[in-house]
Amino acid sequence: MLPWISRYALLLSGPRRTPLFDRHLAFLLVVIAGALNSVGFVVVGLYTSHMTGVTASAADNIVTANWGMVGAGVLSIVFFVLGAMSCTVLFTWGRRRRLSSRYANVLTLEGLLILLMGLFAGTVDGPGYEEVLVAPLCFTMGLQNALITKIRDFPVRTTHVTGMVTDIAVELGRLVYRNGDQVGVTADKEKLGVLSTLVGLFFVGGVVGTLGYWWLGLNVLMVGACLILLASLPPVLRDALGRGTRFTQRVRVST
Repeated sequence: MLPWISRYALLLSGPRRTPLFDRHLAFLLVVIAGALNSVGFVVVGLYTSHMTGVTASAADNIVTANWGMVGAGVLSIVFFVLGAMSCTVLFTWGRRRRLSSRYANVLTLEGLLILLMGLFAGTVDGPGYEEVLVAPLCFTMGLQNALITKIRDFPVRTTHVTGMVTDIAVELGRLVYRNGDQVGVTADKEKLGVLSTLVGLFFVGGVVGTLGYWWLGLNVLMVGACLILLASLPPVLRDALGRGTRFTQRVRVST
């Protein structure tokens, strides 16, 4: 791995957190989330990062007795929850051991799962095909959604566009409000810019995911997997080579 990529990855997914690289990590994850969300919908008919929509869809399908889609919806929610739980367990295990890879371990797991999907999901066909694809997609969305909540002072979720759009609207309301009293109302323009960028990148990821699936099929998943693994492997390798503990002793443990 090129030295500059390794250094950047250590800042992106290592234990020393800064606002700049918190945002860079969120930018990467939100593009991946948008792409996986679109691929899931094109292939299965479910937005695999959108648990509100999945829940509503399951309710609709119960009424119409479409039990296959009801099962896929329930499976989506279960595996999303399992992904978020796994992130918490894996991150807490790494933090308690003061590992450089406490964040990167979660990303590596996500990258490997996406890579395996890209390699093998296209070979699966027939009954149960939706379950094969939906389960790992929703699991990875739960993983990354929970991971971003572990980053201090960065209250966004990479798959939750509704919440980000709501926050954008709040800041826009503050921006256009004309102060007529002594207590001024000011918009957080920095927050507005970051959230707008995240929503835009989710949209871009969706477009790329759909076009990529049309051109490459499920092999498009391997592109996202490689990006995540490039971002996460240097801290993991540092720990594997026995240097993680010495590195983290110079760093305040981040929660």
